[in-house]
Amino acid sequence: MSKQKSSSRFGNEDGSVLIICALTLSILLAFAAFAIDIGFAYMRIAQLQNVADAEALACARDYQNCTGAANEFPLTNPYGFAVTLQKGVTCPNTSTQNNCVQANATTTVDTFFLPLFGINQLHLGKSAISGKRATGDAMIIRNQVSINGNHIVTISSGSVDIGGGISTTNQSGIDATQSGASITVFNNSTNSCGNCTPAVVSTSSPLPTLPPYSPPTPPAVTTYTPGCSLPSGTYNAAVNLSNCGTQVNMNGVYYFNGGFDNKGITLANQPGFGVTIIVGVDQPFNLSGTVNLNSSNGTSTCGTVGGGMVVYQPVTLTNTYHSIDVAGSGNNISLTGKVQLPNTDFTFRGSPTSFSVTGSLYADSLTLKGNMSAGVSADPCQNINLSAGNTILVQ
Repeated sequence: MSKQKSSSRFGNEDGSVLIICALTLSILLAFAAFAIDIGFAYMRIAQLQNVADAEALACARDYQNCTGAANEFPLTNPYGFAVTLQKGVTCPNTSTQNNCVQANATTTVDTFFLPLFGINQLHLGKSAISGKRATGDAMIIRNQVSINGNHIVTISSGSVDIGGGISTTNQSGIDATQSGASITVFNNSTNSCGNCTPAVVSTSSPLPTLPPYSPPTPPAVTTYTPGCSLPSGTYNAAVNLSNCGTQVNMNGVYYFNGGFDNKGITLANQPGFGVTIIVGVDQPFNLSGTVNLNSSNGTSTCGTVGGGMVVYQPVTLTNTYHSIDVAGSGNNISLTGKVQLPNTDFTFRGSPTSFSVTGSLYADSLTLKGNMSAGVSADPCQNINLSAGNTILVQ
């Protein structure tokens, strides 16, 4: 009797092992299905997105001639996906974008292991919208943008272009909600912004080059005399304001071939005059205290001597870089017009420190430890249109 019971017990155990093996095999097949089929599907999704992006960009770039026909640009679709194009779709931000095109790329993938679970095919698709940028740039930084603490760059209008990446800490970032424009990081640079609105768009393209600008003819050479008077002219030696406890009014065109530092003395336009400052190649340009300079005398700057430029330094530079380091409280810097300082590193810190640009800021880098605001000017000649009219992905 004991032998019969023992034989029955082993028979039951053999059956249990078979059941466990079958269940284990089913689980392994399920993992294989997900590992192979889902992995292949993700690869196809990435390819679909690339094709949708390329097709939308191609049609928007040649908007007038693009007919919207299926697979109109076969060179952008090496995988042979089904592609549809739709012109005239509503742009995500109609105030800053136009001529938008939507591309849809779809495909059907035969599965390898999922048929064991009744799934023979996967139907996949991705879409993209591309259009033309219709506004200028509020802020263009050639290299790194670094913002820390809880500080915010508020963009009231215009786009932001960054050539060397963005890095923020805590709740700091860029708020372009009112603008409805784009924040773009070029050169596949670092995109680490915890509080940027809209989301930062990354591209492998290089930062676009600046439009040409011809500085006004240099005025007569003059020498700075310490005091509260700073007449327009060409200053070949460094100008460091001193011995003036009130305000220095500026007017017309200034060439500071040896650099400039206002030493915290208040700067403003002389009533009825616009201001254009030309800084020599690789020369320092430092601002602190209260500064309120405008390239306009109240009318349009188009066709004027400075042409909307409030501060300018040539793009052709050596490897010498300078910094504007505004620290401590009581600094209030407001510049209206194009600010083009391509080898200047801006650092703003302290409270209450404010920095605002109405027009366009073009600089080498920006380190923000305080709040800042920027927005394009209603006067188009005070804006740098780095990418206006360029074709971009908008969604």
